[in-house]
Amino acid sequence: MKANIARLVALAATNTLASQPLVDVRESFSSTVQPECKCYPGDPCWPSTAEWTTLNRTVGSRLVRAIPPGAVCYDSFEGTPTKNPSKCVEVASQWSNASWTADQAVIPMIPLWSNSTCEPNTATGQPGPPAGCPDVCSIGFLSQYAILANSADDVVAGVNFARNKKLRLIIRNTGHCFMGRYLTKDLGYGALVINTHRLNSIKFESKCSLCDGHSSGVVKVGAGVMFQDVYAEAWPRNLDVLGGECPTVGIAGGFVQGGGQGPLSGHYGVGSDHAISFDAVLANGEVVTADAKKNADLFWALKGGGMGTFAVVTSVTLKTYPTMPVTGMGLTITDTGDRFWEGVRIWHTMAPTYTAAGMYVWYAMQEGSLIAQPFVAPNMTTQQFNAVVDPLLERLRGANINFTTTEVKTFPKFGDLYQDMWYNAFHGSGLGAYFGGRMISQQDVKKRGNDIVAAFRKMSDKYPGQVLFGGHLVNPGNKVKDPEQKLSAVHPVWRDTADIQIFLYLPPPCMSPQQRTEAERRVTTELGGILRAVTPKSAVYSNEGDVNEPNWQDAFWGPVYPRVLRIKKKYDPDDVFWSKSSTGSEGWALQNNLKLCKVT
Repeated sequence: MKANIARLVALAATNTLASQPLVDVRESFSSTVQPECKCYPGDPCWPSTAEWTTLNRTVGSRLVRAIPPGAVCYDSFEGTPTKNPSKCVEVASQWSNASWTADQAVIPMIPLWSNSTCEPNTATGQPGPPAGCPDVCSIGFLSQYAILANSADDVVAGVNFARNKKLRLIIRNTGHCFMGRYLTKDLGYGALVINTHRLNSIKFESKCSLCDGHSSGVVKVGAGVMFQDVYAEAWPRNLDVLGGECPTVGIAGGFVQGGGQGPLSGHYGVGSDHAISFDAVLANGEVVTADAKKNADLFWALKGGGMGTFAVVTSVTLKTYPTMPVTGMGLTITDTGDRFWEGVRIWHTMAPTYTAAGMYVWYAMQEGSLIAQPFVAPNMTTQQFNAVVDPLLERLRGANINFTTTEVKTFPKFGDLYQDMWYNAFHGSGLGAYFGGRMISQQDVKKRGNDIVAAFRKMSDKYPGQVLFGGHLVNPGNKVKDPEQKLSAVHPVWRDTADIQIFLYLPPPCMSPQQRTEAERRVTTELGGILRAVTPKSAVYSNEGDVNEPNWQDAFWGPVYPRVLRIKKKYDPDDVFWSKSSTGSEGWALQNNLKLCKVT
């Protein structure tokens, strides 16, 4: 017994299985497996130790036992001693570092989605839980096993194993998922994770045989590449890649597969418009290329039709563009009561003016503070920029609103603006928040702009200090139209947005199951309901919304959903790939808060 404990402690420290036999530390439950359910510990179908060990050898000892990194801050992890004060200090210091989180095997950047399991006390850095929380470290909603893939062969082995053993399969890249699709409630338990973050190759090419009318070249990136990685190589080459503002977003996964938008979208369109090829592993284990000529229907579906549901993308090839001048400015409104919300109303109702000029405005807002930093104006001079923004500033002055601006600057390329002006306080991990959101259409802002801002205030007043807002004033359809839905499999509202908006609800720490249920109800029914009521012509960005969004098929994809669903059924008829509120997921549901089973 002591030998087994010592082995597990070593595994906790190294987080690797090597070729050693596995020791189960989670107490398995007794049950009778049902054919329509995924396979779980305690079921007769659950893989034996020998089968897990064989899988580990197949993937070159890259199968790991997922022990939460915060376990070193607790006396034990599920009965095995794990406390290590020096390592606890390290984990606590890195807990809000998104790049560090991305390098982990299974944990999400939003700890709520793992039931906040084994969180360190970041206030002290000392062993023990956050203040007021139970001194218990368990697996929570996390998966127990992960393959740290570094090749398509590793992915194939994982897909085949999960399919043959009928395991829940999770594709994890950076853990950057606002909506917690793969961990919501207990959906991570009993799953096999394929972690693609180590597929991190980047290759630029000056020509593109598949790009009609595009002469600026392409970049092929592995599934694990984040925007901060490709930006760092593109900008010195005087190239732009249409990407997001957050540096730790994985490109090939949720971003492109959900559509994706960024600071240059007002000029270049939806992120997925720029994908020209995918390398992917299908549910049957076949490695394929999907582009305009090969597997063209899969190619189209992967461009915005849903994440983690069609195939495991191992790389994507994207168009690159020559850099162009970009002008920017920061705006901060700090006022109180009616004057603050009047300032928000003036700023937000003018969103169609900014987006018609091709601008992008990132913002963060809570009662008394609006930070719009920066306004990004691709290919605009300072004079052109001022012509758009000066009317806003004049209206704020006329209403006696307290605000400040930064200097208007023109940069030779977007990368220079990004490094100089971006407000990056929200680029970390470890935030305890539930998310909702709305892609607010141009039509709704023009017709109901005052009502929308009144809804923001109503949401803020409902739970004072617990509701935050963020978003992106941008219209990817400003210059890139797609009336026949040929470019990307995204909701048509993507081409008519004024604000791709997010709201956050901050619940109390250390929630009980009942408190979690109540918090989710507040987000979906109360706060989300307020916003849906005043935005009837809008939609929801499938990467930045509420995972419990009612009628999510219509909210996320609208009229394109029947087509993407047909493609899902063609390439994955047995639902090897599944994530909550993603294409095809309505055929399965969590039963007894434990098992994922087919809906009958």
